[in-house]
Amino acid sequence: MSTKTFCRGIRFVPLLLLLSACLWSKSPEIGVAQKEAHVTVSVYNEAGVPDDALGQAEEEASRVFRRAGIEVQWLNCKVPVFKEEASRICREAIFPEHLHLRIVQSSHGLKGEAMGISFQTEDGRGCYADLFYKPMKDLHKTDGTDVASLLGHVAAHEIGHLLLGANSHAVAGIMHAHWTPKELTGAEGEGLIFLREESQRMRQRLLTATRPSKDGSVHTAAIIPAETGESKTKVSLSLREN
Repeated sequence: MSTKTFCRGIRFVPLLLLLSACLWSKSPEIGVAQKEAHVTVSVYNEAGVPDDALGQAEEEASRVFRRAGIEVQWLNCKVPVFKEEASRICREAIFPEHLHLRIVQSSHGLKGEAMGISFQTEDGRGCYADLFYKPMKDLHKTDGTDVASLLGHVAAHEIGHLLLGANSHAVAGIMHAHWTPKELTGAEGEGLIFLREESQRMRQRLLTATRPSKDGSVHTAAIIPAETGESKTKVSLSLREN
């Protein structure tokens, strides 16, 4: 895991919404099976998650992505950032190579048990997701669920939505819409991983984000225009009793 620091029910909601300042690549798909896939994630810990718990959560999410063939670089971004270069790096949002996670205490407008939300355009592109820390602490109090592990798995689930695009819930694994308590504890947590097809799709998307063209030029990212509007789809991740 690469990390940098600059100065009862689970519900996790990917929300389709038009965003600004999120860049995306125009490059076509190419053969990329032998290359390493990397994604950078800027993390804004506005909920005050303890440093050790946040580090464990990032390592847990990194483990999930490493099994999918993807390395994650975490940028733990302080607010405010006093160094201009650090601020520039943290603020950069390029789809799909550089994504953003913001950890806050709870959601405004979602149900109390909601643990996160991702933001995507109607065609499935997005760079931003919010994670909600208080419901995770509440689950720890009631069921003894490890907060750091839960935070890491939920982060991986939401980043997965950003990398996989719209309609990315699955019948099993970490992108399943419903997790059981047993899946969140002990060895059974090993089942919360990306399926093979999901891993291939995410790697392909990351590895084909930019590439040289035949004339030697490089395809660059384009800004998605800022627009506003109502959400088109809400999909939740919830905890089943068995």
